[in-house]
Amino acid sequence: MLAEFLRREVPEASDRQQHVAFVGDTFELAGLAEHESQSRLKSILARHPATFQELEASAARGVQLHFICGNHDADLARPSVAARLSALLSPLEPTRVRVHPWILHVPHVLVAEHGHQHHALHRTPEVLRAAVSDTDELHIPPLAAWHADPSRSRLRRAGAVARACLGSERAERRVRQPAYDELLQTESLRLALDGDTVRELARLSRFRTVSALPATAIRMARRATGRAVSGEEAPAAAGSITRTLEAHGFGVAWYVSGHTHRALESTVTASTTRYVNTGTWCSDVRGHGPDQSDRRAFPYAVITVNPDGATSGGLRYWRPDGG
Repeated sequence: MLAEFLRREVPEASDRQQHVAFVGDTFELAGLAEHESQSRLKSILARHPATFQELEASAARGVQLHFICGNHDADLARPSVAARLSALLSPLEPTRVRVHPWILHVPHVLVAEHGHQHHALHRTPEVLRAAVSDTDELHIPPLAAWHADPSRSRLRRAGAVARACLGSERAERRVRQPAYDELLQTESLRLALDGDTVRELARLSRFRTVSALPATAIRMARRATGRAVSGEEAPAAAGSITRTLEAHGFGVAWYVSGHTHRALESTVTASTTRYVNTGTWCSDVRGHGPDQSDRRAFPYAVITVNPDGATSGGLRYWRPDGG
């Protein structure tokens, strides 16, 4: 479906630049060694030749491709892996493929991220470390530690989660130290934001074992009894992010994320920003929404920037039959 979507819906770039952004978890690339990540990336593209060819064709048509890292493809941020992706999809002009380890920011237009940084059990506080080194190992988030080896006993998996929680607590402390401040300052230049804004954004969400584990237990119990509730509002993190940007003079019209698997467009409380979640195209893990009841409806966001700087667009559903 993705190959068909790209072929039909992404025109050749002409007088107006066309961008396609993948909002995380595009690939299964997390927790691997650098050479394993490169090999896995190449094999994924080889197993999906139609999608590979359409991505390559889009780049050749002048379309700018953006890949935001999620919790499932965090290794994509590593310099050598990002360079490998660019070389595979746009060998003649690698700059047409860009990897964003944390946030994609278009001044006054949008900020986009996968969203896992605000989900405690998936959060990787030192996310930017991967973007400057092929060898630095990021700690494994608690939920990834639980799923890492299903063949192990529940007791041993619980032990792995406990160690991961300790690692997350330590990582949160390191995010507030001068060494990580240097990475945030460098990232602020790439994002076209000032250092204070980026530091505040990096610290909006925080892993705390005492709150994360009980909240997760309650959520699991609600799901088990069929009482899970899906609201129609933007998550609290979206409001924190957009209000922080506005307070520093960097307000945007749109905040885009994924991670929850649930397609949704909503207002952001106490903000002028619109929230869009692009859901997922994976058939077996879709969240509540129109695309769950109609598996031939594929959610995406379209945002158009007009010559006067105003924007329009929002959540859309694409159907292969043209509907």
